[in-house]
Amino acid sequence: MTSRSHGKSQQPQPFLYRSLSGYLKGVFGAGIRKVPIDPGFGCPHRKGGTGSGGCSFCRTDSFVPEHARSGRDPVDQIQAARKGKTQGPFIAYLQAGTATNAPVERIRQVVNSVCRHPGVVGLFVGTRPDCVDEEIIEVFTPWLSRRLVWLELGLQSSHDGTLQHLNRGHTVEDFIRARNLAGTRGIPVCAHVILGLPGEGEDEMMATAGFLADQQIEGVKIHHLQVLRGTDLERQLERGEVVPLDHRVYPELIAAFLEHLPPWTVIHRLLADTPEDLLVAPQWPPRNRVIRSIRGYMETEGVWQGGAYRSPNG
Repeated sequence: MTSRSHGKSQQPQPFLYRSLSGYLKGVFGAGIRKVPIDPGFGCPHRKGGTGSGGCSFCRTDSFVPEHARSGRDPVDQIQAARKGKTQGPFIAYLQAGTATNAPVERIRQVVNSVCRHPGVVGLFVGTRPDCVDEEIIEVFTPWLSRRLVWLELGLQSSHDGTLQHLNRGHTVEDFIRARNLAGTRGIPVCAHVILGLPGEGEDEMMATAGFLADQQIEGVKIHHLQVLRGTDLERQLERGEVVPLDHRVYPELIAAFLEHLPPWTVIHRLLADTPEDLLVAPQWPPRNRVIRSIRGYMETEGVWQGGAYRSPNG
């Protein structure tokens, strides 16, 4: 099964969206949790790498889990995260930094040690589109028949002008190339996108949804723009150059975005989640309340994922 058809199925109507939790229950027959891991590879786009300070919105410690902040080996992180918890099956998530920003042999060592750990049934790998090549893709291929492997690529927007403004350091074409490399090995891809980026209105955001639909993307992780302390984006906010989204308009915006996606695309996330001590703006209601608002809007308006989707094949 190639990545272009990975996990596709006709959904009974009406339905709202294909959630990650529902997808994993379909694969494993039960709920499966993810254990975030910091492989320790950093990011090539920050100071000390080839970049110039990193992305304007990024603060790496905002997504490094507590059990990974002491520089532990990835396997030690797993053991720390699972200490005192039910020892059921789980997915190892190479989340922090750029999980393919290392020599291939080092990446292979981490991947193999993690995938061999008792209880690991899947591996999700978060990275940048410009940090994926054929050698790196080959690291994952021995595990495809034994573990559920997903590649998560930070796209954020399908507009190169926006990516330049964010100082992303990669292009949309880099994403397409990495996505296609994964596709040649049947590895499903989850694209990370941010809604409410500076300079983007609803037309630009819907164009990103359309781009992902054209790519026949297997998964999407959606974030709303959040301004974190100590970032370039915070300074832009202070200068009045950034206007964060209002939570009251978000349900309608998300619903429209989901409408454009294929009904079989797995929705890994609907909004961002950041530690309160790092968040400057926007100050939204609790996460569960926002999700209830999204679902309520979609139910009331009769909107569902894929409702406006048209297959490229007709």
